[in-house]
Amino acid sequence: MTAYETSFNGAALSDLPSFDPDVLSLHNRLHRRVADWHGVLRGQPMRVQWACGRDVDQPCVSVALMIGQTLVELRVPEPLFERSGMTWQPGSAIDRQNEALLLEQAWLGWIEPLEAILGEPLQVVPWAADPTARCLGVTLEVHIADFPAARVELRMNSVAADHVAALLERYAMSDQGALQALRLVISAEAGHAPLRVDELRSLAPGDVVMLDTLPDDQVRLRIGQHLQAHARRSGRSLEWCGPWRGSDPDPSAATHFNRNEAMNEPTVMPDLDVSLDALPLTLVCQLGSVELTLEQLRAMAPGTLLPLASSGQDEVDLMVNGRRIGRGELVRIGDGLGVRLLGFNAP
Repeated sequence: MTAYETSFNGAALSDLPSFDPDVLSLHNRLHRRVADWHGVLRGQPMRVQWACGRDVDQPCVSVALMIGQTLVELRVPEPLFERSGMTWQPGSAIDRQNEALLLEQAWLGWIEPLEAILGEPLQVVPWAADPTARCLGVTLEVHIADFPAARVELRMNSVAADHVAALLERYAMSDQGALQALRLVISAEAGHAPLRVDELRSLAPGDVVMLDTLPDDQVRLRIGQHLQAHARRSGRSLEWCGPWRGSDPDPSAATHFNRNEAMNEPTVMPDLDVSLDALPLTLVCQLGSVELTLEQLRAMAPGTLLPLASSGQDEVDLMVNGRRIGRGELVRIGDGLGVRLLGFNAP
């Protein structure tokens, strides 16, 4: 649905969440796509997916884990804690020595194989409030036979994150392939509006157009005309969510026609100007662009943050057929999203 107005009541987008640029590189080193890790918990096969990109949505128990000399915090959902064979009801954290020893014993089935891979000891220790803020985190998804998938959050400070990221890079590297250094430009689109030529021509600066958007105001990421992904806005960055598998119409889809109809002479020849005025177009609101190598794109995992190259937080380029025709500003219209036209390129 598209609406045209000479004024608008929606407020410009503001107060979006921000991300500390000082830890952006560490965050992205943690959020890399790696192969699932397989272990054993209480005699049951266990598969762990790294950087699953989903939030932990259950009550959790805090567990302190030493990786060599590095301390990290595991936020373990209570059902998974019970699955570990614990016979007592823990509080919000494993903060006593005897509890830490019992839990480590229950986890030996996956701790010992992981120690052999990393070449470093893993030890459950009593949890204590860390004076150094655990400002970085990554979510793991644990799959055990006949048990619902459980999400575990791994929290750490920047020193621990650097150590964990180094272990990832050393022992869980992404698959390498040809053309890894090939640079690709990804366009970030806030939404689009189907218009006819005459409707587009009638627009003036100050008009507001209602946009068709992805669910929850997600951003569409496009590489060429085929590969699409989606992301969430996070301040001046985009949080990668993964390939888009939704069923919304693709504004770049080509219009198909029946070749047999072209061979039949029409009974009434429409006026060319009238036909051109009714030509369907798609107005795309482009937030900016991101340039990545093919290697970086292959390693993307949900949660990776992409710095967005754009001139303004709420301003967008107005694009038609891949060409920039002007500038606009994103605005809220009720529960939806629209664009207020700021100006058009000189002809």
